Amino acid sequence: MSFIIGFSFIILLAIFTIVLWLIARRLPKEMILSSIVFMMVGDAVLVGLWYYGLLETIESIKQFRLGIAGAFCISAMGRSIYFLLQTE
Repeated sequence: MSFIIGFSFIILLAIFTIVLWLIARRLPKEMILSSIVFMMVGDAVLVGLWYYGLLETIESIKQFRLGIAGAFCISAMGRSIYFLLQTE
């Protein structure tokens, strides 16, 4: 159950990715790196809130961390594929 709770973090990452996509569309090409900085800071804040907010209710911290790591892997793969295809 701890893994599923950790992996459900992908929902927040997906919403945050959509917000980043909307921001990146509105920025000029010269400022595209600012969306990457916003992504890194936003991911750090979100994972901190998710981890420390749910730490009290988790049975197995190792499985919880593994779920969060899996969510980041899937999200990073999706983001990189999307932004790679967007540049072409």
